[in-house]
Amino acid sequence: MSATTNDKLLVEAIANGTVIDHIAPGQAMNILRLFNFIGKHNQITVGFNLKSGEMGSKDIIKIADVTFSPSETEQLAILAPDATVNSIKDYKVVDKYKLRLPNEIKGAFECPNSNCITHVEKGAPARFSIFKEEGKVMMRCHYCERVFARKVLLRHNNLAL
Repeated sequence: MSATTNDKLLVEAIANGTVIDHIAPGQAMNILRLFNFIGKHNQITVGFNLKSGEMGSKDIIKIADVTFSPSETEQLAILAPDATVNSIKDYKVVDKYKLRLPNEIKGAFECPNSNCITHVEKGAPARFSIFKEEGKVMMRCHYCERVFARKVLLRHNNLAL
């Protein structure tokens, strides 16, 4: 249940689960798609383009009864590298951490290079090393060795920025 007080929308707290805060505007839907939360029976609260003193505007996601594994946290960091994750238990924050880009990610995204071996041999999951170049997140395919800007890889995987 929600109510309005002093021009602020108050949303019911979750008893257990995860709050992903400081998501770049527009990325919340991509996170919901990546983890297939849309259509599942999770209690989810999403805020789009909320005011943020730090970022100007931000998205936020609250998901009841869900915790992220380390590999899921790495995938999340690709979409929202500056996000903060809060683990909630009994209505209290029990763990809070900022996401960090992993050095490598495996099996989460498809390689945009149509000639990559991962498209021919379906058993070989795409694997990327991740690095920053001139402030941009870049991803190098382990198999074809092509380098892609993060936004190219996400667009190819229908997770456009």
